[in-house]
Amino acid sequence: MAESPLLAVEGLGKIYGSGDAATHALKGVSFEFAEAEFAAIVGQSGSGKSTLLNLLGLLDTPTSGNVRYRGRDAGSLGKPDRAELRNSLIGFVFQFHHLLPEFSVYENVAMPALIAGTVDDTTLRSRAEDTLGLLGLEGVANKNANALSGGQKQRVAIARALMNRPALLLADEPTGNLDTANTDLVYDLFREVNKQTGTAFLIVTHDRNVAQRTDRILEVRDGELVADECNRYLG
Repeated sequence: MAESPLLAVEGLGKIYGSGDAATHALKGVSFEFAEAEFAAIVGQSGSGKSTLLNLLGLLDTPTSGNVRYRGRDAGSLGKPDRAELRNSLIGFVFQFHHLLPEFSVYENVAMPALIAGTVDDTTLRSRAEDTLGLLGLEGVANKNANALSGGQKQRVAIARALMNRPALLLADEPTGNLDTANTDLVYDLFREVNKQTGTAFLIVTHDRNVAQRTDRILEVRDGELVADECNRYLG
C-alpha cells in the first residue's frame, strides 16, 4: 500500500459572505505535497494564496473540499483535535515576527514547547539550545528580543516555529520586511534546515525571484491553482 503524502489538498474552496456579496477566495484547489519538499506558492495580492495558507495551516476551515495530513482528514476533526494536529505537525513563520519583546530570545524560542507541555525541562532546554544553534543564534540566547536587529528577530521567529519539530513549516512572506542580505540569509537557513531535519517548507510569496530558490512553484491566480512546476534550484 502506497504511503500517504504529508499533505493532500482535494477540491479546496473558500467563500466569504453570501448571496450577491459572496467572494470566492479559492476555487477547487487540489495538489499533494511530500515529506521534506521545499516549495513556494506565488501569486499577486488578492490571488488567494494567503487564504490557501490559512486553510493548509488549519487556521481556517474550507467551504468545500478537504485537507489531509498523512491521510488524516482535518475536516472530520473537532476543534481540539484540529489544534492538536496543527501543533504537532505544522510550524508558522509570518512577515512580522510577533516576538514577545519582554522575554529573552531563549524564552521566545522555548515558548511553543512550554505551551504544549509535551517535553520535560531537560529535553526542552536541549531542544531550544539545538534549535538556536541551527539558526546561528546561540550567541544572543540571553538577550532581550527587543535588542535584536530585524534579521535576527526573523531568525528567532524561525527557530520558534521549529521548536516543536514540525513536519511542515508554512511561511507567509517571511522576508517581506528584510533587506536583500537578510533575505538571502533567511532562505539559506530555510534550505539548510530542510536538508538537516527533513522539515518540509511551503513558502508564500509574491516575489518570483524568491520563488525561484525553491524546488517547486505553485501559482495561484483569482483563487485557482493555475500552475504547478518543478523548479530544481541549483544555487
